[in-house]
Amino acid sequence: MKRVRRRRSSVWDCFEQVGNFVRCMKCDATLKYCGGATSSMMNHMSRHHPSSAAAPPLDEDEKPVICTVQCIEEDSSASSDIMQVAIMSPSVNVSANPPERDYGERKRLKRSSVWDIFIKVDDEVHCTMCDTKLKYRSSTTSMMYHIKNKHPDTMPNDGVSLATHAEVTELITRMIEKDMLPISMVTGDGFRELLAYTVHSYKMPSAGDITRLIEGHFHEKVEELVVQLGRVEKVALTADFWTALPFQRYITVFCSFITEDWQGKSAVLQTHKLSSDSHVTTDSVTEMLVSTVQTWGIAGKVTACVHNNTQDVLSGGARTRVTWDYATCFATTLQRAVSDGLSEDLTRIIAAAGKLVKHFSHSLLASEALEQKQVQMCLPQHKLIQSSKARWDTICDMFERLLEQRWAIKAVLSDRTITNRQEAQTLEIEDDCWQIIENFTPVLATLKWATTVISAETEVSISNIYPITFSLIQTHLVPKENDVDQVSEFKLKVQKSLRNHMEVGINQS
Repeated sequence: MKRVRRRRSSVWDCFEQVGNFVRCMKCDATLKYCGGATSSMMNHMSRHHPSSAAAPPLDEDEKPVICTVQCIEEDSSASSDIMQVAIMSPSVNVSANPPERDYGERKRLKRSSVWDIFIKVDDEVHCTMCDTKLKYRSSTTSMMYHIKNKHPDTMPNDGVSLATHAEVTELITRMIEKDMLPISMVTGDGFRELLAYTVHSYKMPSAGDITRLIEGHFHEKVEELVVQLGRVEKVALTADFWTALPFQRYITVFCSFITEDWQGKSAVLQTHKLSSDSHVTTDSVTEMLVSTVQTWGIAGKVTACVHNNTQDVLSGGARTRVTWDYATCFATTLQRAVSDGLSEDLTRIIAAAGKLVKHFSHSLLASEALEQKQVQMCLPQHKLIQSSKARWDTICDMFERLLEQRWAIKAVLSDRTITNRQEAQTLEIEDDCWQIIENFTPVLATLKWATTVISAETEVSISNIYPITFSLIQTHLVPKENDVDQVSEFKLKVQKSLRNHMEVGINQS
């Protein structure tokens, strides 16, 4: 007896099979496909695509033509060929070559949806919705029962894979980490409205859930770094002393190393809080560094520790307790040299320039007048720059901008409808001071260039330090005939400071 050919369901006009799953070609939803049953696909169509599901079943003659395409061999690692089938239908547009899924994506599809709600902690699993703790023995049955009994509204009832929700939560966590956003943003009403609109039935995690995920990522990075440090032979440390508030001081310890493929890498190891009620001692800082080295298992690998401390905390007695050498950061040494070179006249001019910039920053009338003068004089429409006491290189930026806008500034200060006479006399910089600024700025620009070169994030070589130092001492810091007295004095003082701190002999060339 001739076997009757089984009728093909019309639901296949909207779905394609991918291994043990089927994918909706209208919304990319992924459903489990077992034993040839199409019930889940029909339910999905009736819920999410009623216009397509309401269409009458096609007759045998109206059914789409099934065109078998020749088998295409995949890589040699594939165990069998895959038959590609193209569905010819006027209502569904399917490309001849459906998108292939890589192994990582196929593996992700098999992940149980319970892990969207549970987090594994050692040999337990914690429910992120009610903080219930269950024992974990390589089975998700107990977690599934818990979700079914305690959180039935989170059970997938329309065939939509919860793996999508897990990926969204992961992306939110990564966004908070990369952009350094506050974790509390997940509790914001606007953010929740956005996620509710863009992700179907998405259960917004709490701030505690995001915190646990971030902590999990942190521990993963720690493990990766420990493995990397275990493979390298030598490591260099950097001790960065910094202040958050006047009475909150910290030291952050970095490490730098070269990988097996000769790639320069650096990482933050630990941040210690320094005592605020007493002077920082050599013993306390050394103890912090030794503790960090032991914690990360790099004892015996540290060759040197570069620091930015200007109080000689890491010198003298500190060297007797450790196996590495200490070196002051070149940028810090250069900053100390610039501070040593500033005379009273230069300090007074810097203060006067800062006062002038502050006036234009705080006075809306003066600021608007300056913009008008810039247009009238065809000058760049730039704002003035205020220097910072903590960064000497901003003095160079401030002077350069003042020189650029000098005549526009003079025009504003001379306009009595904008600046009164008494205020103008207080703010006006004298011509001899402008000459000093004009003569002093190129010297600062050269020193700033040296700092920029040696402080680059990548491709920095320690071999550049002494050539730059000698270039500064023997060329750029040599007084010239047209230098004003204050600038010549500055050059000589910076020379002397660099020779002392860099231990450069006077007669060396």
